[in-house]
Amino acid sequence: MRYLYALMGIFLLLAATAAAGSFKAEMDVETYVDANNANQSFEDSDLLWAASEGKEPTKQVYLSVINMFGTQGIFNPEQIASASLALDASKVDKPGKITAYFLHGATLEGTSWYDKLDYDAEVYSPAVDIGEAGSYTFDVTSIIKKAVKTCTEGCPFTIVLVAEDDATVGFASSKASGNKPDLVYVTKE
Repeated sequence: MRYLYALMGIFLLLAATAAAGSFKAEMDVETYVDANNANQSFEDSDLLWAASEGKEPTKQVYLSVINMFGTQGIFNPEQIASASLALDASKVDKPGKITAYFLHGATLEGTSWYDKLDYDAEVYSPAVDIGEAGSYTFDVTSIIKKAVKTCTEGCPFTIVLVAEDDATVGFASSKASGNKPDLVYVTKE
C-alpha cells in the first residue's frame, strides 16, 4: 500500500512541476472585422485594424488561440503567474487606447462584422496607449486565467482588441514581415 501512495505522490509531483515554466501560444486565426465593410472578411490582411469613432468600435481585431493548457498540465487559473501579448503597431492613423478582451470560442476564417461573436466585457486587460508605430505589450493575465477556468480541456478562445478614444491602429499580422502577435504565459512554480 505504501508503494501505491509513493507512486501517486510521484505522479502528483510530476504533474505539478510539468506546468511550471513559460509557454508560447500559437494563433489559429488572425483577422479583424469592419463595421463599414460588414460582409467582408480580412483574415488574409497584413494589418489587423482596431478603430473606433464617436466612442463606438468600428474595427475589432480577433486573435483565435490554439488551446494547449491540458497538455501543458495547466488546469487551474491560479497556476498562471503572468501573461503578455506583444504586438507591433505598424500603422497609427489616430493614436489612442486599445484594450484586449476575452472571448470564449474560436474565431473562424471568413468572420465578418455581421457574424462576429461578442467578447466578455468583464474580462479585459489594462488599456494600452498607442501613440506611434512600434512594439507594445498587453498584460493579458486576467484573460488567460479566464481561458484556463473556461477552457482547460481544449476548447478554443479568442483575444479581441478594441479601440477607444477614436483611435485607429493597424497591428502586424503573421502574414506581414516583422513581428507577429506573440502570446506568452508564465506559470507558477
